Amino acid sequence: MIIFYSNEIIDNIAILKEDEARHCSKVLRKRVGDRLRLTDGKGRFYDAEVIGITKDECKLLVKDKWDGDVLDYKLTIGISLVKNISRFEWFVEKAVEIGISRIVPLICERTEKRNIKEKRLSNILISASKQSLKAKFPYLDSPIKFKDFLDSNESKEVYIAHLNDYSEYLGKLIKPKSEIIVLIGPEGDFTKKELEYAFSKGVKPVTLGSSRLRTETAGVVSCQIVNTINEIT
Repeated sequence: MIIFYSNEIIDNIAILKEDEARHCSKVLRKRVGDRLRLTDGKGRFYDAEVIGITKDECKLLVKDKWDGDVLDYKLTIGISLVKNISRFEWFVEKAVEIGISRIVPLICERTEKRNIKEKRLSNILISASKQSLKAKFPYLDSPIKFKDFLDSNESKEVYIAHLNDYSEYLGKLIKPKSEIIVLIGPEGDFTKKELEYAFSKGVKPVTLGSSRLRTETAGVVSCQIVNTINEIT
């Protein structure tokens, strides 16, 4: 099933632009009168009919709409940017497919990469959401410093993935249908100073298992652990 995305749906008229419009008219060769399915990325699906095609956009008339399934939990992953940006892009794609509410690129003391191509990552997020039939798209934040992110989330249930002798397994601590934040460090891990600051804020240390994981893999494993806890309960 092919799903299109439009953030312009007003009075039962939807507009496809840029890549969505090209895919509709040039790749799939949709014509006036054809029907297709789309989402607004906010939780709804639509059945619509093509009523107009120009060089830059496709105009659709909504015939039906319904609420799509949404996550019954809220998962935010704050994850350090990595040197190889393609690995971070892989994380975004897989996290969206599994199920996530918000992705926050973190800038930690040992983070080597300090910026992202937000448009490219947004396109990856949209594509993965459509491919996995998500009606509600996750949020993708701009990069933020680790300390600043902690300071802005003091009232939340926050866990920091850190491999040591006293950390408990993430899956044993989280509750189904809850709102949590999981922090993933850079290659080389969080610094001692960062860990101490996190603990002073009430952040709980957790392990994701006995293996040492790459940053992007740890992000995906965190998503899967939280998803599994919510699926089996």
